[in-house]
Amino acid sequence: MYARGILFGKMKYELGDHSYVRCPEHNLIADIEFKTKGYFGGTYNAIGGTIKNEKTGENLFELSGMWSGEMTLKNLMTGHKEILFNATNAKATLPTVRSLQEQSDRESQKLWYSTVVAIKEQNHNDATDEKTKIEDMQREEAAQRVNEGIEWHPKLFRKVLGGPGGPEEGEEDLDWILDADIDGKTPEAKAQQILAITPIVKGQTSQQNNLPPKQQQMLPQAQIQARQPPVSASGGDLIDFGSDHVGQPPESNPTTMQTNTSQQQGTPKGLQQPLQPGQPIKRQDTITSEVDEFVDAKDGE
Repeated sequence: MYARGILFGKMKYELGDHSYVRCPEHNLIADIEFKTKGYFGGTYNAIGGTIKNEKTGENLFELSGMWSGEMTLKNLMTGHKEILFNATNAKATLPTVRSLQEQSDRESQKLWYSTVVAIKEQNHNDATDEKTKIEDMQREEAAQRVNEGIEWHPKLFRKVLGGPGGPEEGEEDLDWILDADIDGKTPEAKAQQILAITPIVKGQTSQQNNLPPKQQQMLPQAQIQARQPPVSASGGDLIDFGSDHVGQPPESNPTTMQTNTSQQQGTPKGLQQPLQPGQPIKRQDTITSEVDEFVDAKDGE
């Protein structure tokens, strides 16, 4: 969408983009361009394009004219030209929507209703507040999905399976595609398939949706742990020295580990015990298992 006449003259909006229509059954593709008016020539609402055989690359038809007026189709094989559609006297068909009571909370018209009402009333403060409520809700839901390891997926769309040999080869420019098979043999059958995707017409209702997505895919455990703060080592240790004996008490040996008499009488554990005459103390190395014996030195030694 382009706007002209912002600085001077009358403001006018223009459509300017490409539209592609593909028919896989007949290997046809239409490349339609909505042209914008040039600075020194051209006209508004111009349209042009081609219809070609997708397999051979041969152009079969040429489109021209105005999308708001008369559009023509030219057969490039025979040169025959005919009117494809004349929008001059055509009556526009206004879209019909279901009432707000029939819509789910996540449908755009209902979700943004309060914001739109405030904008129409030119109440910018209320419009900002209502918009912020929706954005905050979306942020909270996104954070909840991260904490639970849920990868978000659209409710009605899926990623394009493109690439060489893929079922949607040639559609790689699209981010998402409708997650449904519309393969009915008649227009009526296709209409039923479309209406079965999601409520569209009056009288259809949708179930209440909680957190999206409809399809929940759990993230790998490594990705979940990477998004969470690190957990300290067991036992409250701040530093792990990598010892093979951390947290493993040495094996006790009743024949070498003897309890000092003073410790049995209440000497605080962990303090150096005084040596008693005739009572040696033995210590066993926790790694080599060697036993060292300590005795009180005699007078004159």
